[in-house]
Amino acid sequence: MTEVEAASEDIWHAPAYGGDAVHARDHHRALPVVATTLPLLRRHGADAAVWHRFGRRGWHTLTEALDNPDGDELLAVERAEADRGCRAREAAERERRRPACRRCSAPFSDERWEEKERGWNDDGLCAGCRQADADRKAREAAERERAAAEAAAAEAKRTSSWWRRS
Repeated sequence: MTEVEAASEDIWHAPAYGGDAVHARDHHRALPVVATTLPLLRRHGADAAVWHRFGRRGWHTLTEALDNPDGDELLAVERAEADRGCRAREAAERERRRPACRRCSAPFSDERWEEKERGWNDDGLCAGCRQADADRKAREAAERERAAAEAAAAEAKRTSSWWRRS
Protein backbone atom coordinates (compact mmCIF):
# COMPACT_ATOMS: atom_id res chain seq x y z
CA MET A 1 0.00 0.00 0.00
CA THR A 2 2.89 2.41 0.75
CA GLU A 3 4.48 1.78 -2.62
CA VAL A 4 1.18 2.42 -4.46
CA GLU A 5 0.69 5.61 -2.42
CA ALA A 6 4.18 6.88 -3.25
CA ALA A 7 3.92 5.94 -6.94
CA SER A 8 0.53 7.64 -7.44
CA GLU A 9 1.08 10.79 -5.38
CA ASP A 10 0.97 13.16 -8.37
CA ILE A 11 -2.62 12.02 -9.07
CA TRP A 12 -4.22 12.17 -5.62
CA HIS A 13 -2.10 14.81 -3.84
CA ALA A 14 -4.09 17.92 -2.91
CA PRO A 15 -1.99 21.08 -2.99
CA ALA A 16 -2.13 23.58 -0.13
CA TYR A 17 -4.78 26.20 -0.68
CA GLY A 18 -4.54 29.96 -0.31
CA GLY A 19 -1.15 30.37 1.32
CA ASP A 20 -0.37 30.69 5.03
CA ALA A 21 -3.75 31.99 6.19
CA VAL A 22 -5.65 28.88 5.14
CA HIS A 23 -4.48 25.44 6.18
CA ALA A 24 -7.01 23.63 4.04
CA ARG A 25 -6.23 21.56 1.02
CA ASP A 26 -7.84 22.17 -2.34
CA HIS A 27 -9.53 18.85 -3.07
CA HIS A 28 -11.29 20.22 -6.14
CA ARG A 29 -8.34 19.30 -8.30
CA ALA A 30 -7.37 16.06 -6.53
CA LEU A 31 -8.80 12.59 -6.32
CA PRO A 32 -9.21 11.19 -2.78
CA VAL A 33 -7.83 7.65 -2.72
CA VAL A 34 -8.67 5.31 0.15
CA ALA A 35 -7.35 1.78 0.51
CA THR A 36 -7.56 -1.15 2.87
CA THR A 37 -6.67 -4.82 2.95
CA LEU A 38 -8.97 -7.83 2.82
CA PRO A 39 -7.71 -9.21 6.15
CA LEU A 40 -8.62 -5.92 7.89
CA LEU A 41 -12.05 -5.90 6.24
CA ARG A 42 -12.72 -9.50 7.27
CA ARG A 43 -11.55 -8.95 10.83
CA HIS A 44 -13.20 -5.54 11.59
CA GLY A 45 -15.79 -4.90 8.87
CA ALA A 46 -16.14 -2.04 6.37
CA ASP A 47 -17.50 0.46 8.94
CA ALA A 48 -14.45 0.17 11.24
CA ALA A 49 -11.26 2.23 11.14
CA VAL A 50 -9.66 0.06 8.47
CA TRP A 51 -9.32 2.63 5.70
CA HIS A 52 -6.16 4.54 4.87
CA ARG A 53 -6.44 7.73 2.88
CA PHE A 54 -3.40 8.46 0.81
CA GLY A 55 -1.67 11.56 2.12
CA ARG A 56 -2.95 11.15 5.71
CA ARG A 57 -1.52 9.26 8.64
CA GLY A 58 -3.29 6.42 10.39
CA TRP A 59 -6.45 4.40 9.86
CA HIS A 60 -9.91 5.91 9.54
CA THR A 61 -13.51 4.91 9.04
CA LEU A 62 -14.62 5.27 5.46
CA THR A 63 -16.57 8.45 6.27
CA GLU A 64 -13.56 10.02 8.02
CA ALA A 65 -11.24 8.96 5.20
CA LEU A 66 -13.42 10.59 2.54
CA ASP A 67 -14.19 13.67 4.64
CA ASN A 68 -12.36 16.92 4.10
CA PRO A 69 -12.18 18.44 7.60
CA ASP A 70 -10.77 21.69 6.25
CA GLY A 71 -13.54 21.93 3.69
CA ASP A 72 -15.65 24.38 5.71
CA GLU A 73 -12.75 26.79 5.98
CA LEU A 74 -11.94 26.32 2.32
CA LEU A 75 -15.57 26.86 1.36
CA ALA A 76 -15.72 30.04 3.43
CA VAL A 77 -12.59 31.38 1.72
CA GLU A 78 -13.95 30.51 -1.73
CA ARG A 79 -17.31 32.15 -0.95
CA ALA A 80 -15.59 35.28 0.37
CA GLU A 81 -13.49 35.49 -2.82
CA ALA A 82 -16.60 34.97 -4.94
CA ASP A 83 -18.44 37.69 -2.99
CA ARG A 84 -15.53 40.10 -3.43
CA GLY A 85 -15.46 39.37 -7.16
CA CYS A 86 -19.22 39.85 -7.41
CA ARG A 87 -19.07 43.18 -5.56
CA ALA A 88 -16.21 44.32 -7.80
CA ARG A 89 -18.16 43.40 -10.94
CA GLU A 90 -21.27 45.18 -9.63
CA ALA A 91 -19.22 48.29 -8.79
CA ALA A 92 -17.64 48.26 -12.25
CA GLU A 93 -21.06 47.87 -13.88
CA ARG A 94 -22.46 50.72 -11.76
CA GLU A 95 -19.56 52.97 -12.78
CA ARG A 96 -20.08 52.02 -16.42
CA ARG A 97 -23.69 53.20 -16.17
CA ARG A 98 -22.82 56.43 -14.31
CA PRO A 99 -24.03 59.42 -16.34
CA ALA A 100 -21.69 62.25 -17.28
CA CYS A 101 -22.11 65.97 -17.76
CA ARG A 102 -23.23 66.86 -21.26
CA ARG A 103 -20.91 69.87 -21.30
CA CYS A 104 -17.63 68.82 -19.66
CA SER A 105 -18.10 64.99 -19.67
CA ALA A 106 -17.22 64.73 -15.96
CA PRO A 107 -18.95 61.78 -14.26
CA PHE A 108 -21.80 62.73 -11.97
CA SER A 109 -21.37 62.46 -8.21
CA ASP A 110 -23.63 60.00 -6.40
CA GLU A 111 -25.84 62.86 -5.16
CA ARG A 112 -26.13 64.38 -8.64
CA TRP A 113 -26.87 60.96 -10.14
CA GLU A 114 -29.63 60.41 -7.59
CA GLU A 115 -31.08 63.82 -8.44
CA LYS A 116 -30.99 62.94 -12.14
CA GLU A 117 -32.78 59.64 -11.44
CA ARG A 118 -35.58 61.53 -9.68
CA GLY A 119 -35.89 63.63 -12.82
CA TRP A 120 -36.27 66.97 -11.08
CA ASN A 121 -35.43 69.76 -13.50
CA ASP A 122 -32.61 67.81 -15.07
CA ASP A 123 -30.42 69.87 -17.36
CA GLY A 124 -27.76 67.17 -17.81
CA LEU A 125 -25.03 69.27 -16.19
CA CYS A 126 -22.72 68.39 -13.33
CA ALA A 127 -22.59 70.49 -10.17
CA GLY A 128 -19.52 72.41 -11.38
CA CYS A 129 -21.11 73.36 -14.71
CA ARG A 130 -24.36 74.28 -12.94
CA GLN A 131 -22.43 76.59 -10.60
CA ALA A 132 -20.59 78.13 -13.56
CA ASP A 133 -23.96 78.76 -15.28
CA ALA A 134 -25.38 80.31 -12.10
CA ASP A 135 -22.30 82.55 -11.76
CA ARG A 136 -22.54 83.59 -15.43
CA LYS A 137 -26.25 84.40 -15.08
CA ALA A 138 -25.57 86.41 -11.91
CA ARG A 139 -22.83 88.39 -13.71
CA GLU A 140 -25.14 89.02 -16.68
CA ALA A 141 -27.94 90.18 -14.37
CA ALA A 142 -25.57 92.49 -12.50
CA GLU A 143 -24.29 93.86 -15.83
CA ARG A 144 -27.87 94.48 -17.02
CA GLU A 145 -28.72 96.28 -13.78
CA ARG A 146 -25.58 98.41 -14.02
CA ALA A 147 -26.31 99.23 -17.66
CA ALA A 148 -29.93 100.11 -16.81
CA ALA A 149 -28.76 102.35 -13.96
CA GLU A 150 -26.24 104.08 -16.24
CA ALA A 151 -28.92 104.51 -18.93
CA ALA A 152 -31.34 105.94 -16.39
CA ALA A 153 -28.67 108.34 -15.10
CA ALA A 154 -27.81 109.40 -18.65
CA GLU A 155 -31.51 109.94 -19.48
CA ALA A 156 -32.00 111.95 -16.31
CA LYS A 157 -28.98 114.07 -17.17
CA ARG A 158 -30.17 114.57 -20.75
CA THR A 159 -33.68 115.60 -19.82
CA SER A 160 -32.79 117.80 -16.91
CA SER A 161 -32.42 121.46 -17.61
CA TRP A 162 -29.93 123.81 -16.22
CA TRP A 163 -32.76 126.22 -15.71
CA ARG A 164 -34.52 125.66 -12.44
CA ARG A 165 -37.46 127.36 -10.94
CA SER A 166 -37.10 128.74 -7.55
